[in-house]
Amino acid sequence: MWQKFLILISAAMMTLSAGAQSAKTVAKKPYVDVFETLSKKPDNGGKVVVKQDPKMKALLKEKISANNDKAYVTFSGYRVQVYMGNLPKKSKVEAMEREKKIKEKYEGVSSYLTFASPFWKLRCGDFRQQTDAMVFAQKVLSDFPEMAGEVVVVDDVIRDVRFE
Repeated sequence: MWQKFLILISAAMMTLSAGAQSAKTVAKKPYVDVFETLSKKPDNGGKVVVKQDPKMKALLKEKISANNDKAYVTFSGYRVQVYMGNLPKKSKVEAMEREKKIKEKYEGVSSYLTFASPFWKLRCGDFRQQTDAMVFAQKVLSDFPEMAGEVVVVDDVIRDVRFE
């Protein structure tokens, strides 16, 4: 029973957040009850009936309010890694230069510059499908052939706008 409930909630979150590819800032929206939204009759005549313990609804509301400062839902996805280096000072500068180039060329594509000792990494995009990430990687390779040895699609935890 719990598995079905978690699958239902996961599907609802993905459906309600399907519009955004990435987001830098998110305006706070008032809380919308997922259970109420699912139970409303849509224009096509279908209806979803949610049957679960009322305590589960209260627990979910409590969890959402406790994490209200988080503006994103995270899930498994893909990013395009365009740089990885481990030279102390040079790698950070190189990663920042590449980030600037990527942001100038591809407006609206998120970039993530991280340092996990000893590596600086620059990853771009929040892709749900590996094929979408591969298409973006090909664009990067065609626009920046000097990055050819370092552009790779990687599994990552990506984020999307919260289902508020």
